[in-house]
Amino acid sequence: MDGDLNNVRLLCPEGLCLKGRLTYAVPFTRAHMRNATYLFWLRDRDVVRTLNLPAYMSTPVSEKTVEDYCQRIFASERDLFLALHDAATQRFIGTLKAANVDFYHGLADIGIMIGEKAYWGRGFASDAIGALARHLFDGLGLRRLTAGAMAINPAMIKVFEKLGFRREGVLRAHDRYDGGTCDHVLFGCLKDELRCP
Repeated sequence: MDGDLNNVRLLCPEGLCLKGRLTYAVPFTRAHMRNATYLFWLRDRDVVRTLNLPAYMSTPVSEKTVEDYCQRIFASERDLFLALHDAATQRFIGTLKAANVDFYHGLADIGIMIGEKAYWGRGFASDAIGALARHLFDGLGLRRLTAGAMAINPAMIKVFEKLGFRREGVLRAHDRYDGGTCDHVLFGCLKDELRCP
């Protein structure tokens, strides 16, 4: 790619919409950032507990902290931040992210937050991550994706393994939660390893 502007256009072209069977994801906007539901999720201990965001756990996160985070993402030339929706109802249910996208090496690190707890355990995370991974591999030509999950989040570990991500390591006693620590499980996936329905 010639320069960062071309990378931004490739990373998030106009009209980008990643479609799965259950979900669709579109670029996260200031309207999403200002949505009261989004701030509610980030203040819900159950939602942020496994996101490994210490600043969000100690006290209710401030609107300014959230806005500062979003502004950094909006300005980023290496991060793709998406708003996740239920395809059937168009309800905003969470966020999806590809961070540190490196076109030269063909790499990105991915993550998800399903803020609406009614959608937990129903296949929405697998569907959304699968759609994102297909876009990164097929649409952007990346060759390797990484991800991580706290060991206290077996549902997320199961999602990554179901999609063909392989465990590549464990950072022992790496993450803090509820006054204790837990391991952080590292995953990697090459294009031919991805298993999407």
